[in-house]
Amino acid sequence: MKRLWLLVVTVLSAACVTSHRPPTQYDLGVFAASQSRVLTATLIVREVMPPSWLRTRNIFYRLEYPTPSHPQRYATSQWLATPGELVTLRLREAVASANAGFTLWTSNSEGAYVLQTTLEEFIQTFPSPADSHCIVQMRASLWRSGDQILAQREFRIEVPASHPTARGGAECLGSAVNRETADIIEWLREKLASTASTDQRRP
Repeated sequence: MKRLWLLVVTVLSAACVTSHRPPTQYDLGVFAASQSRVLTATLIVREVMPPSWLRTRNIFYRLEYPTPSHPQRYATSQWLATPGELVTLRLREAVASANAGFTLWTSNSEGAYVLQTTLEEFIQTFPSPADSHCIVQMRASLWRSGDQILAQREFRIEVPASHPTARGGAECLGSAVNRETADIIEWLREKLASTASTDQRRP
């Protein structure tokens, strides 16, 4: 009887373990370093600021049929870190790779430029059950020494997903972030060059 009871407990324990598998985790993929140094500035890259609903490791999606629904989450998949942390890391990697000057995470350096970015949208959407795409929207602000704003711009990119799953969503969100960080770097190049030219013309 005792052996039978132990066998039942073992089977039930195994069933509990198999029914609660750890979620599959995703990140934004491998970072590809820039081959050109298009920035030459002392640039502080602040942490990306996400909205409150993105301060979680959940991977969100939205169904747009028949009418748009509220964001939902994948039950068995999640991010390796929060979207804000993942996008911060990718943006800092990209800026540091493209910058021939000093790229800092936090500093009170006099004369340094400061990049502050907010993450406004980061989601996979489904126009139909078999079709999805990802939306990443960020607002970037360029400051001088943290108290004088020089420029601000909103960036928005939509990328189709290769398949309508959590893995497809993670891959297309990673691709969208890579493309958006490239756009932000090009915007920084233009604004920093314009600012440097204006400074040189001043008496």
